Amino acid sequence: MNMTGEDDILALVGRFFSAEHPSLLLGRGDDCAVLRPGAPLAVSTDIFAEDTHFRTRYFTPYDTGYKALAVNISDIGASGATPAGLSMGLTLTGREDEAWLSEFCRGMKELCDRFSLALSGGDLARSSLLNICVTAWGELPEGLPRGLRRGMAQEGDIIFLIGGVGQARLGLTLLEACPDAEACEKTRKDWPEACAAHLHPLPLAKEGAALARFALHHQLEDRLSLMDVSDGLARDLPRLLAGTKTGLGADIVLSADDLSPEILRYAEKTGICAPDFAFEGGEDYALAGTCPAQFWPELSRVLSTFDTPSLLLGTVRKGPLTLNGHSPHSAGFDHFSC
Repeated sequence: MNMTGEDDILALVGRFFSAEHPSLLLGRGDDCAVLRPGAPLAVSTDIFAEDTHFRTRYFTPYDTGYKALAVNISDIGASGATPAGLSMGLTLTGREDEAWLSEFCRGMKELCDRFSLALSGGDLARSSLLNICVTAWGELPEGLPRGLRRGMAQEGDIIFLIGGVGQARLGLTLLEACPDAEACEKTRKDWPEACAAHLHPLPLAKEGAALARFALHHQLEDRLSLMDVSDGLARDLPRLLAGTKTGLGADIVLSADDLSPEILRYAEKTGICAPDFAFEGGEDYALAGTCPAQFWPELSRVLSTFDTPSLLLGTVRKGPLTLNGHSPHSAGFDHFSC
């Protein structure tokens, strides 16, 4: 197909995403889609911008479509909601041809199929940079109208982690150092887990929904907190604990046994401190949470039913956040700090 205009692009998108879905009363093609919410909705918007969140030098079109949606689904999962659909704004540069757009849609469709998501519509524009803005929504379980939230922790609660940390940062570090496409391809082969963690993070929405059910069953709606780890534990744990308001911190323990072999290999090669590197992290899309200590044994059994590893990180207390007995070397990533 020769894509000569917006209608051609929309027709290509329509080959991948149906306009009909149980969560839509009216799908794409009109001025607005009409949703059919069966429960309160959790909504999240993320911008995925070229040369800020990804580089076309080592992100394939498939990678770009996949991750642009994955970051939103991670937020939905952290609320305890079940992902239901999305709308997408897309600015194209004119360099993208039919093959590029097909692969982009195929990457996004992998997650749409995995989580049974509807694409309700969106907008197209032309720009000098490739940018994707996704708004996703999910349905919260009955009895949990505000979802799982941050800032519910109290002294003595435990802090837990679902998923790994540090691998995405390693993948980014290695890929950024590649001078050309050939070097990027070699890096992807030599460091497969780290590169996959950066390019293809798996959103933990099913684990988040299980935590919501656990909270409802044990009447912990206002005592179990959860958030997705997108900016690294160093920056996100204070947000989870609402530390600036509550004065809460924790003594976090993160050992070499808790880290991936590729992080340990990189640490041995470069001389960095592996736990510090992983703690600063970034784009992990793990889930960090807190709960009263007496519920941790049962909660850990629930989490053990998933393939995703889970880990007890520490105990909430008054005071600063420490890692392995010392102050963190960095406050973590901030888009607007430089």
